[in-house]
Amino acid sequence: MKINIFLFLIFFNFTYIFFSQETYAEYKIIDAPYCVNNKGEEVKFQNMKSKTSKITLGIAKKDGEGKPIIYRFNYNQSSNPLQMFIDYHECAHHQTGDLDKPHPPQNSFEHLMKESIADCIAAIRMKSDNINGRVYIKKALLELNKAMKYIGFDKSTIKSREDNILNCFNKNISLSAYIENIIKKNIDTKY
Repeated sequence: MKINIFLFLIFFNFTYIFFSQETYAEYKIIDAPYCVNNKGEEVKFQNMKSKTSKITLGIAKKDGEGKPIIYRFNYNQSSNPLQMFIDYHECAHHQTGDLDKPHPPQNSFEHLMKESIADCIAAIRMKSDNINGRVYIKKALLELNKAMKYIGFDKSTIKSREDNILNCFNKNISLSAYIENIIKKNIDTKY
């Protein structure tokens, strides 16, 4: 059952799957960023590598003891900006408390909103944590767009996601204020 769930996530959840279509060069894996969940617990990161896959992905979960963790698969297959974006996106799921609630059905409005919010937080954090944030977000988007095209998403979906990420990147709001607003909305709506 766990393997089926894992395979489902890999093949059908585009926000967790990122593929670099550039040469299969070996990239240096960046240090994991600092990440704390909505309860103040530090999130651990674990690097994983597959000998057969060229897919880079991150998965936010709770480990067997209920501790927050992000699994980083095949980060050596993608550039630093994409690795950073994936880390920040997955961290956002912990920061907003997504893992404390049942996961909504795939492609439901609630699921897509959680993914859009995680993209937004990742974009804001890339801007606030990097001197070259604009360059990094553009490089990450290039790889992300290639990945989505490779997986089979249509141009309008890719463009919509890119527009959301860039809109969030250009927001004049602090990361902490944005996350606080999201948590407050989640408490108010309890979806």
